[in-house]
Amino acid sequence: MELDHEFTVPVPVDQAWSVLLDVERVASCMPGATLDSVDGDEYAGRMKVKVGAMTITYRGTAHIVAADESSQTVTMEAAAKEARGSGTASATVQARLHQQDDGTTRVTVRTKLNVTGRPAQFGRNILSEVGSKIIARFAKALAAELESPAEPEAPVAEAAVAETVAAEAPVQEVMPEPESPAEEPKAEPAKAAPEKAEPAKAAEPEPAKAEVAQPVPAAPPRHPAPSERPPLRLAREDDAIDLLEVAGPSLVKRAVPAAGGLVVLLLVIRWLVRRRRR
Repeated sequence: MELDHEFTVPVPVDQAWSVLLDVERVASCMPGATLDSVDGDEYAGRMKVKVGAMTITYRGTAHIVAADESSQTVTMEAAAKEARGSGTASATVQARLHQQDDGTTRVTVRTKLNVTGRPAQFGRNILSEVGSKIIARFAKALAAELESPAEPEAPVAEAAVAETVAAEAPVQEVMPEPESPAEEPKAEPAKAAPEKAEPAKAAEPEPAKAEVAQPVPAAPPRHPAPSERPPLRLAREDDAIDLLEVAGPSLVKRAVPAAGGLVVLLLVIRWLVRRRRR
């Protein structure tokens, strides 16, 4: 089945494009979704869906098939299987970005979905409503994510710089101390102090330059700092969508006409039975 949805994010299309390609960031905003691991371009995770009191957990993988920046279109494929069941789910999701006049970005999403197992009993209309509910919650969480800048990264960078500065400081203190005594004894036995003082002065700037050049390799400690960021972004809470909760109003709407027809049918049968008795 094919499902069409759309939502709006409060950022320009260029920024929205970079965010859309950040699967870890996007997954953290998807209700019921948890990203477990990243292996190259393949992302493994879980998706929880509730059916009343039951919770169905799908485990699977997803990967970006195509990302066309010129048309601002991303295509992703995902496949999953029930952790405790035989049901399966596969989807091809194509998202396209559209720049709006007010500086926001409208995202249209077309999903080709194939579901087997318990959720398949709800049919296309109800699954479309479930998709709309998921998209609405996702858009709200993503908007909140985009409007709140990533502040914790700044202090981490400052701490890393402070550590490198602290590491460089003792190196500079230790290095110059052994050089000065090594040069003094050479100057004492020589009676012609002015002649040997000149090479001593020429030798001083060279180790000084070497000392300054040595702290430069100390910059690599900044690389481990970003490596600490990769802790995967997990879902903020277990807010899996309840299919029965979403499908309830639709089922009631469909059940009311059927129930009304059944009542009328029972009244007609009762009237016919009474008439025959007479």
